[in-house]
Amino acid sequence: MQARSRRSPLFSASGTAAIAEPIPHAPAFRLACAGATDPGRVRPHNEDRFGVYPDAGLFIVADGLGGAAAGEVAARMAVELVCESLIDPDVTWPRGTTKSDTGLPLLVDAIQRANHCIHGAAQRNPAWRGMGTTVVALLACGRRAALAHVGDSRIYRLREEHLTQLTEDHSLFNEMVRRGRADPARPETFLHHHTITRAVGTDADVEVDARLVDASLGDVFLLCSDGLSGALARGEIEGILVAHADLDEAAERLISAANHRGGPDNITVVLVRWEPASRTRR
Repeated sequence: MQARSRRSPLFSASGTAAIAEPIPHAPAFRLACAGATDPGRVRPHNEDRFGVYPDAGLFIVADGLGGAAAGEVAARMAVELVCESLIDPDVTWPRGTTKSDTGLPLLVDAIQRANHCIHGAAQRNPAWRGMGTTVVALLACGRRAALAHVGDSRIYRLREEHLTQLTEDHSLFNEMVRRGRADPARPETFLHHHTITRAVGTDADVEVDARLVDASLGDVFLLCSDGLSGALARGEIEGILVAHADLDEAAERLISAANHRGGPDNITVVLVRWEPASRTRR
C-alpha cells in the first residue's frame, strides 16, 4: 500500500496524500486531507485512481472498468480531465454559470466533459472499446460541499461520530433492492451484485447525480471505491474513522481492514476534514 503526506498547493497521484493550505474562499477554516490506494489481494493490478487538489478544493476517486489496461486508462483520464476543467482559467462554462456559483453545475459539467473525452478515446482505439469508470467527486464551496457521482463508488460524511452515506449506488443490486427483489443486508447472495448501471465513458452521454451538502467544522468526508465499501460494513468504517483522528492513519487502517477481509478488489480512500485554519497538523 502506498500512502504518504506532504504540503502542496496542487498535486494528483494514484498513491499519495496531502494536507491543504487554508482555502482562499473560506479564510476561517482549512481542509485537511489524506488519500491512499491499494490493489487488494486478488486483482493483478490497480485500476483505481484518485486526485487530491487542495488548492482548488477538489477531491476525486475513480474505479476503472473495461478489462486489460482500459479501466486504468479511463480512471486516469477521468481524474485528470475533471481537474483540468475545474482549474483551467480559460475553460468555457455552461451558459449561465460562473466560477462564483456553488460549484455544483461546474462539477457536473466537468464530469460530463470527461465522459465525452473518454468515450471518444474508446471509439478511436479498439483496445479501449467499452472502457469506463466510476467517479465520485467533492468540490469544497466554503462551508458547503458539492458532491457528484456516477457508478458505485461512494461518498460518506462522518459528523459527531455518526457515518452517513451521501450517494446512492448506480448498480443492478441497488436497483433490485429498490424494487424489493434483493436483500440489502446480503449483497453476496445476488448473482450480479457487482454490475453497475451507469459509468463515465461507456456511452456518449452520462447522467450525473449531484447534490450540495453543508460542511461543519470537524466533518470528515470519505470518498471510496467499492473495494472498501464492498468489504466493510458502514458500522466498521465508522468505527475506524472515530478511533483514528489522524487522517493518514485512518486511511491506512481502512485499507488494512478491507485487505483483512480478503481484499477482493482494488481499494481507494480519500478523506477530507473541515477544520479551523489555525489548527496545526497532528
